[in-house]
Amino acid sequence: MSPVHRRRLLPVTALCVLLAAGSPPVLAEPLADALAAGRVGERPDGLIGAVTPDAGARALVERVNAERMARYRDIAERNGRPLAEVQALAGRRLTAGAADGQYVMDAAGRWQRR
Repeated sequence: MSPVHRRRLLPVTALCVLLAAGSPPVLAEPLADALAAGRVGERPDGLIGAVTPDAGARALVERVNAERMARYRDIAERNGRPLAEVQALAGRRLTAGAADGQYVMDAAGRWQRR
């Protein structure tokens, strides 16, 4: 990657690190609990998905993903980058940072336990 590309991605990378550090305080604890319980998992697109089919997991997924998408759009707009690029970068960071025992979705769309 050229130095120009690295410089352009640095702000996006820094912001995605902040995103990976946690969700808004209201959702942080329920999300952490759901991830630890294996009810939800991280996806490669920077969103979460319901691993189990219960209504509570689906409701949490909708709330967290709406918040994440708003943040990703803001980051993309502020940095002049495509939304898909921001999501992919966040997804790589979030799936790589998943704790042992948590679920992550692989490229084929299958849930894998770390």
